[in-house]
Amino acid sequence: MTYRLYLDPTVHAHYASLPDDGRRDAAICLLDACADPIAHSTAYGHDDGIMRTLARGNVAIAVLLNHDDKTIIVVQIGYAG
Repeated sequence: MTYRLYLDPTVHAHYASLPDDGRRDAAICLLDACADPIAHSTAYGHDDGIMRTLARGNVAIAVLLNHDDKTIIVVQIGYAG
C-alpha cells in the first residue's frame, strides 16, 4: 500500500528551510507514512482516518490522507528545535 506525497510550494519551502536534523526527521516520517500512513501516524483530534499527525524528534507534521488515490497531502510542518 504505497502512497504518493504532495507538498505545495509553500510547505516545501518551509521543509527546505528546516535545519538538517529537522529535515531528516521530517523525511523519515514522510517516507514511513508513504509505506503505511495509518501505522506511522496518530489521529489529529477525532480519528476519522483522514487528518493525521506524524511526529519524530522535534518535528510534527499535519497531513491529510486521500485513500481513494493513495495520496498524503502535507498541510503543515512544525519544528520545535
